[in-house]
Parts: sequence; C-alpha cells; structure tokens
Amino acid sequence: MTNAEVWKKVEDLRAMHEILMADKIPLDLISFVELELRMDLIPYDLLKADFGADAAILADFSGLYIDGEIFDRIDLVRGAQLNRLRFSIAHELGHFYLHREQFAEAAITSSVHLLDWLNEHNGRKYEIEREANEFAGRLLVPAAILKDCFEKMLPSMDAQYGRHMWVANAEIRSKAAELIAPRFGVHPIAIETRFDREGIWPSPF
Repeated sequence: MTNAEVWKKVEDLRAMHEILMADKIPLDLISFVELELRMDLIPYDLLKADFGADAAILADFSGLYIDGEIFDRIDLVRGAQLNRLRFSIAHELGHFYLHREQFAEAAITSSVHLLDWLNEHNGRKYEIEREANEFAGRLLVPAAILKDCFEKMLPSMDAQYGRHMWVANAEIRSKAAELIAPRFGVHPIAIETRFDREGIWPSPF
C-alpha cells in the first residue's frame, strides 16, 4: 500500500468522526476507541516490558490491550508517556483499518498465530508495520496544520539564520520539531518524519 493510499484511508476516517477532526488536535484516541468504536480497553501486565508497546490490538480486533501500569492510572497519564500511548493506539488503529480484512481471511485467532502468519509471508510483517506507522503519523499530525505551523516559523528562521540557510542544519530542524510537537501531542521525531513524508521541510539540494 502506498503512502497516498494510507493517507486516503486516514482522511476518509477523519471525515466520518468529529472527534478525529483537525480542530481536535491533540487527538483523544482513548475516547475514540471506547465511545466511537465501542472497543474494550484491557489491561495487560508487562506489555511494554515484554513487547515494547504501550498498546496492542487483540488478534480478533475486538478490543485493545493497554500496558497494565499505564491502565491503572490512565486518567493521570501526561506528557511524554501520553504521547507514546497516543502514537501506540494510533498505530494499532492503523492495523484495525488497514489490515483487518487480511487477518480475517487468514483466520487468525491469536497473537501467536498472527506473528506466525506475518513471518511466513516474505517479510510482510515489516510492510504492515510501516503502513500502520504511516497511518498513525498522518492521523495524529494532519498535513495542513503541520504546514501552517511550519510556515509560521519561516520568517523567524530566515531572520535569524539567513533566507533558507537553515535548511540543511539538522540541529535547527530538530529544534523546530521540538517546538511544533506539543501542538500535536507527539514526540519530536514524529514531526521530523512528517516533515519528510509530507514534503514540508525544504530539500537542501
């Protein structure tokens, strides 16, 4: 699936749910999962420690696991931890909207079966994960709002460093991402990724 195809899925979904509209950024995906999708949030002890994820969708797509430590204080989660959880849920929603039919056709009934299926299909695991990441990035960081944030920074960057002299400066790029990231409730690396995917940060060449 191309990035453009993933983006269309995201924007079609956004148009169907007011809670996902651009003016709701940063998105409240916990409320979306519970209230709009009617999916259960299920605590899973050591999910992050064992699998490196704050959230994971059930193999039958009927609910969403949340790391037990986070689940126990989910109403108090803030800052970087909330940002990680938000991206993790968005990633799992990518699987829900992009891959559910494929998994259903394969009659996948457990997480172990899912991993076996992914690994047996010629590295499809990595493509599926890439698609889910792209879905999450576009869902959490709408292109138009990111472009607007970036364009508002242009005059000050040009004034401080000279017109477009900052383009190839990785430190300035990282700093710009740090300043923009709180608007979307994501890690700065997610913003740098969107700079590239959306063609927003100018090419130095």
